[in-house]
Amino acid sequence: MKFKAKKFLTLTLITVIFFTTNLSGEDYQYQYFTERDEYVPFSDYIPRVRLHYYTVPHYLEDFYLLYGMKLYYNENSLRKNIEMLKIGLNCKFRHPSQALVTVDTEDEYLKYRKLMFMHINIMIMRNYLKIGVRYDKKGIKFHDVSFAQEINESLDMARDFYKEAIPYWVEAKRYAEEASMIKLTTKLSNIESERYRIITGDLDFNKIINNHISRVDKKQEQLKNFVVTTPQ
Repeated sequence: MKFKAKKFLTLTLITVIFFTTNLSGEDYQYQYFTERDEYVPFSDYIPRVRLHYYTVPHYLEDFYLLYGMKLYYNENSLRKNIEMLKIGLNCKFRHPSQALVTVDTEDEYLKYRKLMFMHINIMIMRNYLKIGVRYDKKGIKFHDVSFAQEINESLDMARDFYKEAIPYWVEAKRYAEEASMIKLTTKLSNIESERYRIITGDLDFNKIINNHISRVDKKQEQLKNFVVTTPQ
């Protein structure tokens, strides 16, 4: 009996020691949140202004980085992206040391800002076009006359969204031209390529948008003809 009691006591002590050690080891991260000075995480030494945009969007780059396009998106997602990017356009840029890419000179930082304005305007424009396409109709069939009013209203909305995209393309093109006047290349490689395509005319959304609007006009005219020729 004494042997069993001693064995039980020994096992109990081992268990207590194990769990105490384990808990103190696993709980070290929570000790950072106590008021004791000896538990100060390294991140606390970083000025809070530099950590702020990781938690609360504050600068243009913060809103840009929040942008996300899901594989399956809806109109609500597109509208959210548009509003978020519009807010970003009215925000200040981060300090040059916190830019999205390394900038070494004032001219490079100036071009960086113009390229970001250009790219964000294009992103807003593309989102308006994506919404417009959702209201557009691929083609008009003779049997669509049964829903002529609804289709016509939907095509009107598509045209409106296409037109909403135009000012953002105009702004994007303006910033592309201004950025091109600064004869150096930033590390925004994909955006630099986008700028080059705009300047050379390889990327011309003015033509694309006008084609969308022209096709909407033709569809509405076709629908109107079906209504006129179809007996009541």
